[in-house]
Amino acid sequence: MKAFLRSVLCTALLAAAPASNTNGDTPEAVDLRLERAFAEWLKDANTTGMLGVGVAGPDGTWQAHRFHGRDDTGATVAELASVSKSVTAVCLMHLVEDGQADWSNSLHNFLEPAPDVTLAELVTHTSGIGPDVTQIAMLGWLGQNAGGQGHFSRQVLDLVNARPAQNGQRGQYAYNNENYALLGLVIETITGQPFFEACQDRLDLPDSIQAGADSGVFQPLGGLVSDVDGYLRFMQTHFGPDSRIAADPFALPHAAMGGGAYYGMGMVFRPFRDSFNFWHFGALCFPKRLNTGSFAVMWEGKVTALAMYDACIDERAMFDLDAGLSAAVYGDRP
Repeated sequence: MKAFLRSVLCTALLAAAPASNTNGDTPEAVDLRLERAFAEWLKDANTTGMLGVGVAGPDGTWQAHRFHGRDDTGATVAELASVSKSVTAVCLMHLVEDGQADWSNSLHNFLEPAPDVTLAELVTHTSGIGPDVTQIAMLGWLGQNAGGQGHFSRQVLDLVNARPAQNGQRGQYAYNNENYALLGLVIETITGQPFFEACQDRLDLPDSIQAGADSGVFQPLGGLVSDVDGYLRFMQTHFGPDSRIAADPFALPHAAMGGGAYYGMGMVFRPFRDSFNFWHFGALCFPKRLNTGSFAVMWEGKVTALAMYDACIDERAMFDLDAGLSAAVYGDRP
């Protein structure tokens, strides 16, 4: 389960992408390079998976492409894992912009008892709560009945409250699933709706984005599934060049991670040229039960990709996936 922690950190260490770009390339040419890079990576990682690609055409419309590296090409939906956090963060952002909450609000405004942290600290993993009990508890929760709520976030709150003290440093970035479990409860308190229903309504989510059959008990922190087209439409809408987030992610809660990368609205981002690159890895690692991973990325608001693969991979493989896909877009490995 520690792959949840590794999943964000590895690409934060990469250097910025090379200076070459995709100008002059057709969307089909960019897609073909990405498909070849992913197929090569699947072979090296000894796994199977699928890739969705969106490339902005000259008129700004997204052209969708997909690649199946599975024997069963009918299996089109897979786990988003921690990439699900972007849905939670964007959902809460909409509630804030509707005036129903403020990033500076204390968690006490919505939940009692609760740690004395703000919504901004939770969404950026700077709350100081910890250690992350989900890394162990999720092993017992996978596939269980979470009751009417549909997810075990209330149990996470109970475990957080039961600690004599939190062991993190408030204001310092430390990735922790608990933060997003608590944000799921905040969304429910504000809307009076179950978490996924509330976000589905407010974000008009594509139909393919749903709570996972077994992983749905982790909904706000890592329990959503999607096909590649559905999540890429979500990412293009909310992290694309015309989005509130991409306009200025520094105007929203964010935390420095090091290496020029920041954690913001459920995504890591880095300024690049006159735009931003956004990305996030996810992993669900349950030996002999569920082993899967995901990688969502947007380069400069021009190219998006969602890789979904059928294995838990190590940091080296994550680095290689990111570097290989970036090379397909920019022409060289970082």
